[in-house]
Amino acid sequence: MVALAKSPVLAHDECDDGAPPQPAPTESHQSVALQSRPESKIIIKLFQYQPERIQATVGTTVTWLNEDEISHTVTAGEPDKKGGGFDAALDGKGKSFSFTFAQPGTYTYYCERHEHMRGEIEVR
Repeated sequence: MVALAKSPVLAHDECDDGAPPQPAPTESHQSVALQSRPESKIIIKLFQYQPERIQATVGTTVTWLNEDEISHTVTAGEPDKKGGGFDAALDGKGKSFSFTFAQPGTYTYYCERHEHMRGEIEVR
């Protein structure tokens, strides 16, 4: 009996130009391509905004996430001078608030319940 050698099966794309086929885009590639805004996260933990200061570009969405068991706020401005723009209550662990910065500038914020908690975002 004569054994027949098996020839490798080539995909159609490999035959056309000799280059190996490119992988099809995956879901993760597509989601990265669709993301149009930068994002940044600030954690509220142990009565602090972490990090306390960040730099961002115009269009950045900043999300504050409360990891303390008690309520905090994210209030634009300073305790003696509210800045407007945003004022969110984060009533307990796991609560979050997001804000997109559309204009360059320096934005200060604080917690109304704990005025020693302060932060700053420099938007360029």
